[in-house]
Amino acid sequence: MKSNLKSTLYIIFLYWYVHIKDEQKWVTVNAETPNLRNGWSIKNGALHNGKNNLNRKYADYLNDTVEGNSKMDAIEEGLSGQSEDAIVKAQQEDGEVEGQQDEAALQSEDEKEAENAAEEAQKFVTQADGELKKAEQATQEAVKAAQDAKDAATKITENAEKINEAVKLASDAKEEAEMASGDARTAKEKADSAVTAAKGAKTDKEEAGKQKGVAQEALEEAKKAAEKAKKAKEKAEIALEITKAEVEIAEAEKAIKDAAQAKNEAQKASAEAQDEIAKVDDINAKAVKEAAGKAEAAAKKASEAESTGTTALTEAKGESTKAKKAVENAKTENTEENLKTAKNEAANAITSAKKAKGEATNVQTEKDNAQKALEQAKAEVSKELAKKEEQAAEAAKNEAKAASDKVTSENKAVNRATLASKRAEEALDKAKKYATIAENAAKEAQKAETVKKAQEESTKAKDAEKNAKNEKIKAQLAAEVAKAEAAKDEAKKAYEEAKKAQQQAEEVETANGAENAKEKAKMEAKNAKGHLDKAESLAKEVSKAEYKVEEDSVSGAKEKVSAAEQAASAAKSAKELAVKAADVAKHISNAENAKKEAQQAKQAALQAKTDAKKYADQSNAEKAKEAATKAEAAATIATDKAKEAENEAEAAVAEAKVDPEQIPIKEEEVKKKATQAAVFSEDAKKAKNEALIEAEVAKAEAAKEEAKKAHIAAGKAKEEAEKAAQTAQLSEVTDAKSKAESMTTLAKEKADTAEKEANETNESAKSIQNEAKTEKPEDITKKIEDLKGKAEKVSNSAKEAKKAQTKAELAAAVAKAAVAKDEAKKAQDAADDAKNKADEAAKSVESKAKGEAASAAAKAKENATVAASAANEVSSKTKEAEAEVDTNWGDEEKKADITSKVNHVKQETSKSINAAEGAKRAKEVAELALKVVSAEVENDKAKKAVTTAEAAKDEAKKAVESAEKSKGEAESAEEDAEMVKDEEKEVEKKAQEVAENANEAEAQLKIAEQELQTAKGATSMETLNQAKTKALAAVDEAVKKGQAADAAANVATDKAKKATQSAEKAQKAAEESALKKKLNVLEIVKKYSKEGYNTVDNEEHVQNEVEEQASEEKEEEKEEEEEEEADHPILNDVEIGDDDEEEEEEEEEEEGEETDTDKTEEDKAQEEQENKGEKSGDNQSHSDTTPQAQKQSVKPPEQSEKPLSDHNAQALLEENYKNVVNFKKIADGLTKNIISTIDGDTGVIDTLKDFAEDLNQFIFSM
Repeated sequence: MKSNLKSTLYIIFLYWYVHIKDEQKWVTVNAETPNLRNGWSIKNGALHNGKNNLNRKYADYLNDTVEGNSKMDAIEEGLSGQSEDAIVKAQQEDGEVEGQQDEAALQSEDEKEAENAAEEAQKFVTQADGELKKAEQATQEAVKAAQDAKDAATKITENAEKINEAVKLASDAKEEAEMASGDARTAKEKADSAVTAAKGAKTDKEEAGKQKGVAQEALEEAKKAAEKAKKAKEKAEIALEITKAEVEIAEAEKAIKDAAQAKNEAQKASAEAQDEIAKVDDINAKAVKEAAGKAEAAAKKASEAESTGTTALTEAKGESTKAKKAVENAKTENTEENLKTAKNEAANAITSAKKAKGEATNVQTEKDNAQKALEQAKAEVSKELAKKEEQAAEAAKNEAKAASDKVTSENKAVNRATLASKRAEEALDKAKKYATIAENAAKEAQKAETVKKAQEESTKAKDAEKNAKNEKIKAQLAAEVAKAEAAKDEAKKAYEEAKKAQQQAEEVETANGAENAKEKAKMEAKNAKGHLDKAESLAKEVSKAEYKVEEDSVSGAKEKVSAAEQAASAAKSAKELAVKAADVAKHISNAENAKKEAQQAKQAALQAKTDAKKYADQSNAEKAKEAATKAEAAATIATDKAKEAENEAEAAVAEAKVDPEQIPIKEEEVKKKATQAAVFSEDAKKAKNEALIEAEVAKAEAAKEEAKKAHIAAGKAKEEAEKAAQTAQLSEVTDAKSKAESMTTLAKEKADTAEKEANETNESAKSIQNEAKTEKPEDITKKIEDLKGKAEKVSNSAKEAKKAQTKAELAAAVAKAAVAKDEAKKAQDAADDAKNKADEAAKSVESKAKGEAASAAAKAKENATVAASAANEVSSKTKEAEAEVDTNWGDEEKKADITSKVNHVKQETSKSINAAEGAKRAKEVAELALKVVSAEVENDKAKKAVTTAEAAKDEAKKAVESAEKSKGEAESAEEDAEMVKDEEKEVEKKAQEVAENANEAEAQLKIAEQELQTAKGATSMETLNQAKTKALAAVDEAVKKGQAADAAANVATDKAKKATQSAEKAQKAAEESALKKKLNVLEIVKKYSKEGYNTVDNEEHVQNEVEEQASEEKEEEKEEEEEEEADHPILNDVEIGDDDEEEEEEEEEEEGEETDTDKTEEDKAQEEQENKGEKSGDNQSHSDTTPQAQKQSVKPPEQSEKPLSDHNAQALLEENYKNVVNFKKIADGLTKNIISTIDGDTGVIDTLKDFAEDLNQFIFSM
């Protein structure tokens, strides 16, 4: 219901909301004519809108009165669903308001029309006020235009008449505007009065209408006044424009006059710029031409601008005149059109005048551009000329430098040529500086924005050009001085060389053919001196020209320098002749020297060949042999070339024996012969170098091979030391091993180094050989020295490797000697131990081997003493040898002493090792002798076994005889008698076996003794081991046979005892049989130890056969039960056996234990021997049971006659006992079948248990 109520209220609310909206629409439509139908809707609309603009009265009523508020509250209450009574009340109040609205509709229509008229009059006043403001604004603008015209007129004095006319026009227009503004203000006041009167009329609509007309008339007057003011303003503005035009025209006239002058100046600048081009036309200066082009273009533009400006000025004057005329015409006719024309013409006049002024300004600009371009061209010309002067100065400086570089006969730091060169360089630096200044000035001129700035930079460039030219002249004069000094120096050098050639010719010691050459050299040296004097004189004159910096000074200096250079050339010619003469003498000397050097090369090559062969023979290395072969070939070539050099030297001497004037002519021929001699000499030296190179290669390869061998030998020594360390864990041996390892490592490093260095030597040799094909032998000689150093390094590395090898061998010797000492001592101890054991083992026998063991132990001790002494010697001498190696290894004189000490250590090491080997052989002999002693012991046992076996045979025979006597008394005695016979046969068989084994043992003993003697005399372990192997085999066989004989003897003894026992058993059986017959009763089969079980006393004797059968059957049954229990878990719940049977088994076991305790120790030993020797022979069960049965103690007669414990036991006979056993077997089988059938039924099992207990009880009761 609550939900339905909510839905109902929501629908009602929507209904009221739609109704309210509908009422709002009716309020808008019918607001002006309220009635009873829509009055409430107006109030409703007021309620929602806050006010009613159409009817303020009712709005106030609804909003500002208590009644209205109560109505609003009632409507709101109705809308919110509070009360229907409130809604009815609100509707009643609406009726009252509607009555008041009807009263408002009855007002006077006259009053309303009067109000409307007043309002329209007010609108006219407002419009009139606007027109007044327009008039006043126009007047203000006219006044301002007139004032601007006056101000413009004061800016320029030219064209004053026309400008003043324009100013007057502006003043007249201002006055007209002011008058029109006054008229507009009067009309506005008239309108204000009309509005006041209209408002005062209130309900007098006629008066109000009249005042409205007055206000409208005032409005029209105001509009006319405003229009007049506007036109006056326009006239003033036009007059202002005309004034401006006249001012612009005056300024343009002045500018055009100045432009004409500027045009002429621009054209002049262009012409001068073209003249500048001619100054640098030879170097084709692009910048100069560009500047001249700019000047020409500027001049052209100036001319064009001047013409255009003149035309524009003429147009401006005409347009200004038209504007003035139009203003005058506007006073009388077509005011609007004329004012418009005047305004346009004035504007055109201003534009034309400004254009004229602009073109005049352009003329001035182009004039400035032309003048700037002229100055830029001048600056560029100065820049190019300054650069040209700089280049000339640089050329002069280079000439001075080149000349200065030629001067070497004096101190370069202070000679005149150097100083002149420095002056030229200084002049060049300054010329560069000025050229840079000119260049920078030209750049600044290009960037100049004013003509003045361009002129300043142009002047700066021109000054720099002049300074650069002066520096160029200075540089050129300095260059001429340097060249003159160079010519002088050249002449001086020529003289000095000629003099030197003379001296060289004089110094040639060769007498054959050199005299004429010496004379010619002297003559030419004198001529060279005369030319030097002339060159020195000219150089002094050139130096004086520097004091006058002019172009003429440069040309005069050049002429003198040329003469000085000619003198120097003549001095050079004289020098060349002197040199040729000296060369002839020198060639002869060179030929003789070549011959001599060739002979020396030959000798060196032969020595190299010898050395290479020595290295190859020592090392036997393939590469060393190859190098030796090559050295030999090179030595042969050197010998041949030395002979050819000698022949050519003699031919050169023959050519030089001519007239002195002919000496220079013969120079070539003599040189040729001497050169050929030198070539042959060079070939000889090359061959020598080749031989030397190959000798060093052979040396390096031999050393490498030696180092390699040293490493291998050190490695062997290390292996020996390591082997020794593995043999004996001694600190001395461990130290020696470590040292041997480190020395082996060192030897490897040195061997690797030697190999690497040898390879480097080979590579270097190949490189030198390749270089020797192109380089001089003298240059190769130094490289060969380097090669020798490399080969020597290989040799040194090999020596170090050999040194490491020696130390490794010494360390190995110490290790081996120490081990030998230790092994010898151990061998001695082992030999002593073997000797002592042999003595102990041979106490009961006579032994030859015992003596051999003692002899071997003594020998081992002797060798151990020798080994220890030698090892100690090795240890002490090794230290001395190592010290000698460390100190004097590189001393060839000490080499023999070192070798002697090392060899002594090695000898003592061998001695120690040999002694240790002897001790070990002695030890082996002693131990072998101990083995032989064991064979001797076993052989003795075998002999004794033969005696024992014979005794057993005799005992068996006696047993047979005894059994034969008892055989007829009882049936069992007959069986025992047969058994005794069988035992006798076995005894005889074993006795034979004992004899055979004893003989074989003795034979093997003899072999062992013979091999022991062989081992004793062995000198090597190989021989000893062979004898030892044979001896040990013989010993093993002898021991085996001896033990076999002993075992067989024991078996024979056992068999004899068994025969005796069987005989005794037979005898006892016979006695029992006789007793049974006498008593007429059967023997009881089995008795029980406890009373109440229908058993006899446990001491009663039971027949063995029945007991054994029952025991075997019982064991079989037990095994079957265990198998079935594994398949059927329930067997654990059913006890097949019973406590009585377990007790019975325990009693039987106790009887067996009692029987066993009666056995003697001898019987037990006999049984053990039988178990070992007869695994597959006799029936063990029988052989074990029979002696037990035989050894059972027989009770005394008084015990056997004791009454039985149960009187029913006497009724049990032997047959009955057998039936009981069979019955029990059947019962057990039945029980198993039942268990298999029930398959786990516990109820049945319990029943069966009860049945089994009853059955057991039944069986027990049986």
